[in-house]
Amino acid sequence: MTLLSVFTSALFTSSVMADTTFKPVTIESLNIPERTCNIRDYGAEATGIWYDTKAFQSAIDDCAGKGGGTVLVPAGFYLSEPLYLKNNINLHLEKGAILQAAAEKAAYTPSEATKKWAGVPKLWPNAENWLAFLNIAEGNNIAITGEGTIDGQGSALLEDFRANARKTGSKGPTNRPRMVFIKDSNHILIENITLQNSPSFHVVFFNTENITINKTKIFAPEWWENTDAIDPMHSRYVTITENTISCGDDHIAIKSVFNDDNTHDYYIARNKFLEGRGLSIGSEASGGIRNILAEDNTFENAMYGIRIKSPRGKGGLVSNVVYKNTRMANVETPVVLAGYYKGGPVTAEGRTEALQKGEFAGGFMLGNQIYPAQTDKAQPFNKHTTPHFDNIQFINLESDGNSKSAGFIIGTPEKPFTNILFDNVRINAREGLRVRNANLRLKNTTITSQDGKAIIEEAGAVISTDQ
Repeated sequence: MTLLSVFTSALFTSSVMADTTFKPVTIESLNIPERTCNIRDYGAEATGIWYDTKAFQSAIDDCAGKGGGTVLVPAGFYLSEPLYLKNNINLHLEKGAILQAAAEKAAYTPSEATKKWAGVPKLWPNAENWLAFLNIAEGNNIAITGEGTIDGQGSALLEDFRANARKTGSKGPTNRPRMVFIKDSNHILIENITLQNSPSFHVVFFNTENITINKTKIFAPEWWENTDAIDPMHSRYVTITENTISCGDDHIAIKSVFNDDNTHDYYIARNKFLEGRGLSIGSEASGGIRNILAEDNTFENAMYGIRIKSPRGKGGLVSNVVYKNTRMANVETPVVLAGYYKGGPVTAEGRTEALQKGEFAGGFMLGNQIYPAQTDKAQPFNKHTTPHFDNIQFINLESDGNSKSAGFIIGTPEKPFTNILFDNVRINAREGLRVRNANLRLKNTTITSQDGKAIIEEAGAVISTDQ
């Protein structure tokens, strides 16, 4: 499969076109040597009580030192502290193999020897002070495969976060370990594996090219805050296909952190999205995000379906994005394009007060997010801080009648959204589609509202119909 015919001038009017030649990473294209290093031969005992960290890391290091190969994890219940994957390694968990992460916070504090694998500063609070469970840094030709399961034991590390929210009345930062963190790497494959119960985000990759996540299951309870499934950051040539995801936050969240136009070319197809908060772009988009094709995806029982979200201060140009052949069932809000993305108060009293006083007076809440009234004043435009979306197309989207709202397309007055297209879209919801500071074209589209107008036009809405 290539993307040769995906990004054509028939789809996009922008002069910025996709690289149309990249292919998904496969185990064959990685060309991992046929050598096998069985962790049992390195002392792994699979007691489920004692750590097998030393055996796992010894197998990885020895195999990589010999030129690479498959680090084989046979069926069994293994417990480990953080691990560091190396070039030309396939970490392969056989069916029945369960690799469980340490639940002790101290295990994720980097030492002098392991600090190169720690998180990137400015991506999240104290990133340099945290390791993930599986770490890849400056890596090439690396895979995580098999029919086994990697479990993050997230409930233990999540409790500190909950306790802080109860104490402060605010969720606070996601200052918890990730399950898989990849940075500054190339040619990475995650395939067939089950990833579950991460303390926070499951798979995060930063400044990574040519990465494929295929036929993987990612699960966390829907009430576990900030347990995103896949978070690509500042990355390119990304393929996400045939996965099943159910989690407590974004199913996917594509982010552009730095101001360098280096987040582009994504193919997202045939995924099944269950509980969670959507196939998302943002909230960080300051460096620009472009050339995304998402097709043949389904959503069931999700809070959100498709979201592009960014606030003032983290915005940037999001362009050339196409969603094709999307099916949704029992999705609370099918479509959200938001130039205001700010978490609201977590208490009922705080929400009431926020909507009555200050900058959000007269506004509204959507999920945990708070929006100002449509009288919000324009602010100075900055291409790296002001959210602005252009050439966003929804083609062949169908959502059933169990939605609370058809959706929200809300740009800022200083830079309204442009070239938003609904082509052959069918949405049935309790409330209609709210449009503010955006140019929306409707073609062969039916939006049915049970409680009023199908299209709720607010300040700056420009809507054209070509039925």
